[in-house]
Amino acid sequence: MRLLTCQHGSAARVVTFSCLYLLAHLQLLVQIADADITLHQDHNHHRLLNLLDQSDAHQALELNQRNYEPDFAGLDRGIIGRAPQDANTLANNAPRPTDIDQDDIQFWTFPQSISQGPFGQPFEPPLPLNLSATTPTCLEKDLISLAQNQTRNQTDTADSRNIYLTLSTCDQPVLTAAGQTNGPPQLEVYVSRTTSNQQPDKGRSDEVLEMYEGYGNLILRGVTGDIWVGVRAPTASGFDGGYNYELAISIDAPYATYFERDKNKANISDTQITSLDTDMNSSILGTGDITSDVSNFDTWTHMQPPPFNVYVNNHADPTLYGLTRSICGLRNHAQVNESEKSMVRIGGQPSQHFYVGNLTQNTTYNAILTLEHPSGNSTIGGGGSIWPATQFTTKADNNCKIIYNLPFCTDVAYAVPSNPNSTANMTSLKLTYDENVHKDYQNFTKSLQQIPCDTTPSAQYSLARDCSDCANAYKAWLCAVSIPRCADNSSPQENHYLVPRNDSTSRNPQIVVNQIKPGPYKEMLPCKELCYHLMQNCPAALGFACPLEGRGLDDSYGHFNKNDPEWHCNWPGGPKLWNGAGPRVVGWGIMALVLAAAVYIS
Repeated sequence: MRLLTCQHGSAARVVTFSCLYLLAHLQLLVQIADADITLHQDHNHHRLLNLLDQSDAHQALELNQRNYEPDFAGLDRGIIGRAPQDANTLANNAPRPTDIDQDDIQFWTFPQSISQGPFGQPFEPPLPLNLSATTPTCLEKDLISLAQNQTRNQTDTADSRNIYLTLSTCDQPVLTAAGQTNGPPQLEVYVSRTTSNQQPDKGRSDEVLEMYEGYGNLILRGVTGDIWVGVRAPTASGFDGGYNYELAISIDAPYATYFERDKNKANISDTQITSLDTDMNSSILGTGDITSDVSNFDTWTHMQPPPFNVYVNNHADPTLYGLTRSICGLRNHAQVNESEKSMVRIGGQPSQHFYVGNLTQNTTYNAILTLEHPSGNSTIGGGGSIWPATQFTTKADNNCKIIYNLPFCTDVAYAVPSNPNSTANMTSLKLTYDENVHKDYQNFTKSLQQIPCDTTPSAQYSLARDCSDCANAYKAWLCAVSIPRCADNSSPQENHYLVPRNDSTSRNPQIVVNQIKPGPYKEMLPCKELCYHLMQNCPAALGFACPLEGRGLDDSYGHFNKNDPEWHCNWPGGPKLWNGAGPRVVGWGIMALVLAAAVYIS
């Protein structure tokens, strides 16, 4: 029998309809007769059996037309209609935000014509990075890997490419049952490369994208044809509502990136953000050193707007359970997604700070660092990057207040003794401390001027240090001992590194007692390494010395342990934890810090 070709006229339409009508019934009888055979082969066999109870033959014709896949000689299937009607088409680096109900599945396709098409566009503007840096910081390593993703696949052949599939959960069912400690179940993502399986699902897929905390990514290697994806929303008992997700596919690089925690490193280095300190209602957070490339220090420091974002959420709030790796989930549900951002030079290297206010006292929070590109959609990696969360707890007492961005003591970013009744304004509080310290520093510069700093190298006080090293070391020490780091007076007694303070025992009575007048608080002592660092960098003629071990040192200074992620002493802006480098410490243990020109001895 020959298939009738298209003809003009009503007679041709009647003949065509009649032929299709008869063909439908013949195919139906054959399918019913083979029902037992197809029971385990055709997932639509139950629908065919149900047709026995239907009297309208046109319904059989309609069913046949829905499942009919033409196969005409000489015509490419991509032209005729390769994908099922209910499969949505994905484009390169173009996420599709989509709602899905519980216990439902949706299908997507990524055609070969797109997977073998042109590569995507890098995000703009590019970050100022030295891709060949020999000793990059931890954060810089991650940024370099993102930059390399921008051109990583540009040499792939058109016949076989790696495909990057990512899914981020933006919304999820809401908790309705009490006592639930986990979020709803994660979305399920199934992938097929097989033309005969254009609706992949659980138990019938070539690959599975594993979801965790609202994010999943999968690399499909050596792709040569179409890709089909099934996204299934499971039943979420104890939760109400559906899901919303962003599915993205790319021939360039993962559209969104989550940097896994390195369990072999201290938490402080792989989260790439830490809480520098808190007070009762706020926290100051900071990234690690962004770059080791001196030529880019100024570019990063003056970058506006600052490139990173931070999201903060109450650790006990279940809203984000199951979404902590999804940027769109954080945007939609984090309690705090706005902060006061600033680029700073801490310890000389660029970093970004975040001041987060309106928090609840004595409460534990999670903070998550992200990098979100302004160019966003349709660019390589436009979905942004996210790092593991860090945790902090706000203070319980109100005698400490965070100050930061000081004009002179630029590395100070922590809580200081304050009086909530008279120094509620952060600007006036930080200027009170900063201006007094700056005056004392001016006295020191007069003493330093007596040292021959501009003489020939052989005549200077050290072949390894000069007067600028001494001035920097003195400034770091002076700011730390003059601006006490404040902790809750109610802090546990076992925290031996915290020293109770009152009007008679304050380290700096000129400022703290006479001007600030705080209530009782505890002080985190300055690190003794600051004192040693001062001795190491300044000439002996200035008469600096540090207390001896067991003879006053422990009363005035704390000890820094680079292997302990918890700070047990105060070292503004240093040491470089993010690079795993500790301070350079002089091995001699003499020294009670006494200034020739005068000021503080402890």
